[in-house]
Amino acid sequence: SALIRVEDNGTEGDPTHALVLSGVCDISDEVLQEVLSSVKILGKTRIVDKRSDLTSKTDFVLVQTLTNVTEHTLPDQVGVPGEVGPWPVHIIPLETEHQGDFQAKLLSFLEHEGKSMSDVKGLLNPSSLDVNTALINAISSLVDKCNAAPADIQSYRKLRMFSGVRPTPSGEEEYDAWAEQTTHMLEEWQCSDSVKKQRVVESLKGPAADIIRFLRVQNPKATANDYMQALETAFGTTETSSDLLVKFRHTFQSEGEKLSTYLLRLDKLLHCIFRKGGLQLADMNRLRIEQVVRGALPHDMIAMRIRMTHKLRPPPSFNDLLKDVREEEDMLQGRTDAKSMVMSKPVTSVPKPAPENKADPEVEKLKRELREIKAEMNNLKVATVATAAAQTEPKCPKLDNTTKNRYQRNITSQRSKNTDLPGIFCYRCGEDGHYMRDCDGVENLQRVNKRLIKLTKKSGNYQGAQ
Repeated sequence: SALIRVEDNGTEGDPTHALVLSGVCDISDEVLQEVLSSVKILGKTRIVDKRSDLTSKTDFVLVQTLTNVTEHTLPDQVGVPGEVGPWPVHIIPLETEHQGDFQAKLLSFLEHEGKSMSDVKGLLNPSSLDVNTALINAISSLVDKCNAAPADIQSYRKLRMFSGVRPTPSGEEEYDAWAEQTTHMLEEWQCSDSVKKQRVVESLKGPAADIIRFLRVQNPKATANDYMQALETAFGTTETSSDLLVKFRHTFQSEGEKLSTYLLRLDKLLHCIFRKGGLQLADMNRLRIEQVVRGALPHDMIAMRIRMTHKLRPPPSFNDLLKDVREEEDMLQGRTDAKSMVMSKPVTSVPKPAPENKADPEVEKLKRELREIKAEMNNLKVATVATAAAQTEPKCPKLDNTTKNRYQRNITSQRSKNTDLPGIFCYRCGEDGHYMRDCDGVENLQRVNKRLIKLTKKSGNYQGAQ
């Protein structure tokens, strides 16, 4: 804002040694002088005058300083934080131009050009003024053409070729893609319309070039937009804007199609409708978001979020909407890849922790019981071997056949009775149902030892036996 100037009531002083404080409330000169003295750059100061601000209930204060003040050396505000102020600081602008100085400079300029004041008055009459205005307009037009000439001749990227032949030859573009690019470039090129027409014609051949040649014969003043309209009539879709709008309303997201791809399809249709004049540019964002809400798949997670939040904010532009959708698609894809990587990774067994050096009482108890069982097994083995070695088959007297048969029947009946007794086995052969004294089989000490070990475990000599 402009600096506020305060008169000093005739006090003589240099404006370079003065400043103005604005927004000063009702405060005593002693407090104000104390605040000014705290600003070292001002040096010694003196309050010259105060004037009330008509727009507020504050005062303007004119302060004279000992040092020379400028915009570069002065602080923006002065005051004591939390107590008084701050107050904005302004300097008094100097009068650099005076009427006398301007007249002297004007006379010096006319003398240098060989003119006088009377010549200047002649140039300002109405007739000469009209001539000079026309001359100025002509010069201005010439300057514009000179400035535009470098832009017309600068290098540019040529458009892709288009001939209008069906099917589309190799190396050429289809009409929709070519028309989209050309329409965009016509808006971007900073050159005259004649140069734009030349660049459009350079990209045409075959039937498309014939269409433009016929148009130039009929209308030599046709513009580049007229060229594009003629090509649209000849090679564009025959559907009207209403037909395209209905087609747009019935365009839905396909199963397995990404939402970003669906957006690109919708936007292409929208631009076709716009070229046909079926909608205004301001309505494109609204129509796009409405169709996304209607046409997206019901189980698409990103579309579900858009359905819930699209009414909370204005319709986004195509770039903003596509950016949000692609970011969420990348995030979901990253989660899916991470999950599949974890599922495909082979499961490795967790190594068991190393046993602690500290002795466990339970472990020591088990070790002690194991040693006792081993000692009992050794004792049983020694006793078994000693019994088998000491016991010999007694010599039986010769018996007649009748006595011998009776003796065999008694042994057989005794064995049949002992068969049903649990835990009875032979210490010679290891078979169940008879004692060693009644055994006629082959000695098998290894089997006997196994039976003894099994019998020892059942008797409760290990932890946990019931």
